Amino acid sequence: MLNITIGIGEIECEMVTDSDLSFDAIESLLNRAVVSTLQLYLALPEKDRLSIVGLEMETDDEDEELD
Repeated sequence: MLNITIGIGEIECEMVTDSDLSFDAIESLLNRAVVSTLQLYLALPEKDRLSIVGLEMETDDEDEELD
């Protein structure tokens, strides 16, 4: 059994198969899992993406305080 889980923060893609796979087939599944995870992550609004990786967006109020 092959179980592939790729995640970025709370965004996760999981692929499971019990088929006998060649190296090329496993590589293809890995590539698809990575692409799917990145597409899900990039579909989120920028604020949510940044909070998932532990970064916060600066607000306009913070920019004004610095001036």
